[in-house]
Amino acid sequence: MLTLVTGLVLAGLTACGEEQEAPPAEETVAPSPSQDAALIENGRAIVEMQCATCHAIGVEDDSPRSDTPPLRTVLADYDPDALADDFREGIHVGHPDMPDFNLGPKGTDSVLAYLVSIQERDGEG
Repeated sequence: MLTLVTGLVLAGLTACGEEQEAPPAEETVAPSPSQDAALIENGRAIVEMQCATCHAIGVEDDSPRSDTPPLRTVLADYDPDALADDFREGIHVGHPDMPDFNLGPKGTDSVLAYLVSIQERDGEG
């Protein structure tokens, strides 16, 4: 995403005829709250379609299958960045009969944003 933003900034500056230095690659622009909300909502839509048959996808519901954890608890067992990398690389994640998903970069970011947003906090659940 940073590469895309940097590329758009550079393209815009070039189009304006201004010569300015690009920001260093390690600087990131924090997403706005509306971007975060859109990413989370997109993630919710994906998990409703892909995960709700087996997993609880909300903050209080029970999983339809008793042998599957609610999604609000999965990050207790998985590092969010490692899980995102596994999804991006197409590595099988989860139990043996869980399907593999090809979510793409935006879909992966959306699902992870949603998962982070619903995780149980200490003392909850």
